[in-house]
Amino acid sequence: MMTTRSMAAALTVAAALGLGAGAAQAGKADDTLVFASASEVDTVDLYYQNLREVVIIAQQMCDTLMYRDPIKGEYKPLLSTGYRWIDDKTLEFKLRKGLKFSNGKELTAADVAYTYNHARQPDSGVVTRLLVDWIENVEAPSADTVIFKAKAPTPAAIEYFSGITPIYPEGHYDKAPTVNTGGKARRDWGAVQPVCVGPYNLKEFKSGSSVTLVKNDAYFADSPKGKPSIGTLIYKTIPDTDTQLAELVTGGLDWIWGVPSENAKQLAAMPSVTVKAAPTTRMSFLSLDAAGRSGDNPMKDVRVRRAMFHAIDRAAISRELVGEGSEVLRFMCDARQFGCDTKTEEYAYDPAKAKALLKEAGHPDGFTIPIYAYRDRPYTEAVMNYLRAVGIKTDLRYLQWRALRPILQEGKAEVAHLSWGSQGVLDASASVSNYFKFSIDDYARDEQVRDWLQAADTSVDPEKRKELYGKALARINEQAYMVPLFSYGRTYAFNAELDLPVTPDELAHFYLARWKQ
Repeated sequence: MMTTRSMAAALTVAAALGLGAGAAQAGKADDTLVFASASEVDTVDLYYQNLREVVIIAQQMCDTLMYRDPIKGEYKPLLSTGYRWIDDKTLEFKLRKGLKFSNGKELTAADVAYTYNHARQPDSGVVTRLLVDWIENVEAPSADTVIFKAKAPTPAAIEYFSGITPIYPEGHYDKAPTVNTGGKARRDWGAVQPVCVGPYNLKEFKSGSSVTLVKNDAYFADSPKGKPSIGTLIYKTIPDTDTQLAELVTGGLDWIWGVPSENAKQLAAMPSVTVKAAPTTRMSFLSLDAAGRSGDNPMKDVRVRRAMFHAIDRAAISRELVGEGSEVLRFMCDARQFGCDTKTEEYAYDPAKAKALLKEAGHPDGFTIPIYAYRDRPYTEAVMNYLRAVGIKTDLRYLQWRALRPILQEGKAEVAHLSWGSQGVLDASASVSNYFKFSIDDYARDEQVRDWLQAADTSVDPEKRKELYGKALARINEQAYMVPLFSYGRTYAFNAELDLPVTPDELAHFYLARWKQ
């Protein structure tokens, strides 16, 4: 996190270079928008990487069947002209005609069927299974007609189609190389560079370093996304926050996010920089190994789990550390998601209660346990400090996501500080159901919760769905299977010459961006 002193240093560098307030014009002059974060992007295929930065990149270059307007929240046909439910398990789309992929091939229903039939396979390696596991089969009876057969009624399907499931040409993954992992050969599907229909085309990808997109001049005029304006988009990985801020101030970058709250006011005072904050769907939470997947450990005792809930001042972390736009997370879903509501009693911040519960559970002097994390280390350290205050000493295992992911999947994490953005899907099936239906991410393994969620995820009755999600969320909190901490707010800082809407979905819709005249 950048300190006030290091921010001042960045401003000094800017002044020394003659690039202070009002002078950062390089982006507009070159018609090139350069944005950055600390994340290392190892693939730009959204099916094989769910980093938020990859979602942003993919939405610039890869259209989907439907589009959710990020400002109005309305669903609109994108690659399709519309859809209809033939019955509660059969969905038909009609495609727009004359659309072409970046390689010049015309989009047909066969491409849509190919993409989804690949992704839905159990061994496809798709990272967000929720998006495709509901599909039984996809057929293309004609060049402009696609029919989806669902395994069960899937009321959230239209949401899944709206921005997170790109379409590739038929045979796209035939080019995937074979790699050897742990002595076993497998296809590296994510190594194939996406070929899409979208506002921008992929020009260059350097794994872990940068992505360059160029405007698609042939993009269709009546797209609900609109025709793109800015000529080139470049994403850069810049691990150090100090460097990101200095680059923004000196004109090397046009857009960053996650600006520390103590720096936001200083940046906002500069005429060359615009600073805005917005809420997001990203949740921060502690995953607790209630099921004992990692072996016998204190998390198996509900009293210990409840103690951890009471030990953490979630409101203080949200307000004082995460900053503007953040809120205390009440349940394991975002408040704007359909079905995220229940009247269950919440846990108050009460260190004395936490200590009493630990004593009752046989840990009067506390205990030591590993805690895994991969992002926003200051937030994890704040959680650790609160736990330490009641006697729970944590051994931090801070890893890159690619190293942490297999540990989580193999059930080896006693406690993990994680985050989840639901891929922006505004339905509880994308959050709570992701973690409590006996998937590799489920550390509770509660059959009752699983059954309620399964019923909610497949019911076509909205009121019934709300009731079932409410029951599941209430039990999850009552048993303290996870500790919901806070929802992220995002503070964005960008070139003041950039006209760009800031939306509450933790995305940057650069295809809507314009340079101010």
